[in-house]
Amino acid sequence: MMKTHLPRGLAAWGLLAVATVCLARPIPVRDDGETPITLQGIVIGPLTSGDKAEGTLFKAYHLKLAKPMRFDDGADCGLQDKTSLALSQEDMGRYRGKTITVQAKVFCQVNRTGTYHLGDIVVVAR
Repeated sequence: MMKTHLPRGLAAWGLLAVATVCLARPIPVRDDGETPITLQGIVIGPLTSGDKAEGTLFKAYHLKLAKPMRFDDGADCGLQDKTSLALSQEDMGRYRGKTITVQAKVFCQVNRTGTYHLGDIVVVAR
């Protein structure tokens, strides 16, 4: 009996194609910070990034997404795939470890992290 195997390179390209299709359409982020979005995820953290000595230290809770999402503002932050987004609001620690749904605005935080964050957050379900 003859066995055939899919070449590893072909299998890798197939996985890459599937991943590309899943992430193909980025969510456009407006430069005015007013891009509304509703997301669900688990609150994790707080996570720290940057450097205190350089004045870029940033510490925040994050909303861990069920699957990566792609965002693009066509400017400073550019195209990024995100598995979590910083919750830029003071009272998010009380939801740590919980799955929540939020209505928020996505914006590019250029001066500290160079990545996308959530602001003006309203927790609509827990």
